[in-house]
Amino acid sequence: MTQAGAGPVVGIVGGGQLARMLAEAATPLGIHLRVLAAPHDEGAVEVIPDFTFGSPDDASAIIEFAKTVDVLSFDHENVDHDALSQVELTDTAVRPGLGLLKIADKAHQRSMFSQAGLPVPEFLVLDPDQDDALDQALRFSAKHADDEGLIVLKASRGGYDGRGVWMLRSEDLEAFLAEYSGAPLVLEPKLPLDLELAVLVARNPSGEVAVWPVLETVQVDGMCAEVFLPARISEDLAAQAEQIGRQIAELLEAVGVFAVELFVSSGELLINEIAPRVHNSGHVTIEASATSQFSQHLRAILDWPLGPTHSLQPAAVMVNVVGAETGDPRDHQAAALRAVPEAHLHLYGKASRPARKIGHVTVTGESLEQCRTSAALAAAALSSQEGSLHD
Repeated sequence: MTQAGAGPVVGIVGGGQLARMLAEAATPLGIHLRVLAAPHDEGAVEVIPDFTFGSPDDASAIIEFAKTVDVLSFDHENVDHDALSQVELTDTAVRPGLGLLKIADKAHQRSMFSQAGLPVPEFLVLDPDQDDALDQALRFSAKHADDEGLIVLKASRGGYDGRGVWMLRSEDLEAFLAEYSGAPLVLEPKLPLDLELAVLVARNPSGEVAVWPVLETVQVDGMCAEVFLPARISEDLAAQAEQIGRQIAELLEAVGVFAVELFVSSGELLINEIAPRVHNSGHVTIEASATSQFSQHLRAILDWPLGPTHSLQPAAVMVNVVGAETGDPRDHQAAALRAVPEAHLHLYGKASRPARKIGHVTVTGESLEQCRTSAALAAAALSSQEGSLHD
């Protein structure tokens, strides 16, 4: 806990790359970061000396850990909710609170935003254990399937980076539901997408709100591959997206940084989902913005004044570095910097394996095209692969 002459103590549940980057932001602010990490966690533990081993599913571990910090926060949302409700009754502030973490449930999100009049796709929340679940799904498919007969099914909890998402035809629904066991499902149309956006928003307990310029994300196989700052959209559409972010911040009384993922379909904005924490798309703000999402999150949860969010350069592009069957990017930093000296490399200290985010590269400059080419070259050098762009 805070002592005279010492900065505040912030506890982070989870020891992945988000905790690691929060630690990097905490040091210049004079904030002491303490981490509760599972033994198998990678990323934060190698750079944060003050850590405790414990699982985010272990209520007693979270409750005991919370006694040692001033503010409790998270690097992911899969945390024991019963434990947090007990911590919220103590002198330790839980930020974001349990209310915002519950919004990670996609079914809850869609229902709340629809009732609030915010733009969401057509959807159906389906309990797969109901006797008429198949009939409901078939009716939805008959009404909303695309030209190929496909609809989208999403697990309401636990999905990320394309996991927990399925695209199925009506004739496949019976077999899928017979085998599926898990959280309720959200069914939605397979939309024709112009592009995908992310709006990063910060809010502190005093009600101050800050929004970064809208980001554009490029998804490959359900995983974010590239991020453009600013998004390649009109000023009017950007203003609409930022307003949606502000509306959600007030609706949820959010605290900390969160991300609103948006679809642009036939020129219209639709909310995809909310990530109630610092977000992969926001890594670009470390070098590109006056205040990074990580510094801002710490300021917000401590109820400090929020920092400016304007961009420092006309353009920035971030490329995620994903693991492969062979090779390790930690062996190729020099090659990447030789190829692109201006690249900002971030490796997370995680073992390389296929489809796992193990780092990212950011390049800032005068044009998105130039930044994109350079970031792709640096990321390819880290992976020992030829550079490629995703269209």
